[in-house]
Amino acid sequence: MKLKKSLKIGAEIWGNLFRRALTVQFPKEFLAIPRTYRGEHKFDGEKCIGCSLCANICPNKAIKMMETANGKKPEIDLSKCCFCGLCEDICPTGALKLTMELPKSIHSPSALVKSPQS
Repeated sequence: MKLKKSLKIGAEIWGNLFRRALTVQFPKEFLAIPRTYRGEHKFDGEKCIGCSLCANICPNKAIKMMETANGKKPEIDLSKCCFCGLCEDICPTGALKLTMELPKSIHSPSALVKSPQS
């Protein structure tokens, strides 16, 4: 029984010696980002009509409407966002888009809140 188990382990080790590595050597190497990746939000305040559809459909309540000088505009908390894309899909004017930008490393959780002015 021990010999069979040892042979199985030896075969696994031998097979792994010639297999390509599954990891990448970051930061020298990067994985390709898929075309369908949903990253950070891009908000165009000029197109926004303040309809609140994005805030109403957000499953995590990551979007809340804030009163600005130009009417109601969405404030997005990326720490709550699941990047589902429902807000982009429902926006009638295309004011809210998900980009292919990766979320940034931050030191403060408040830096993840994207206000309508920014």
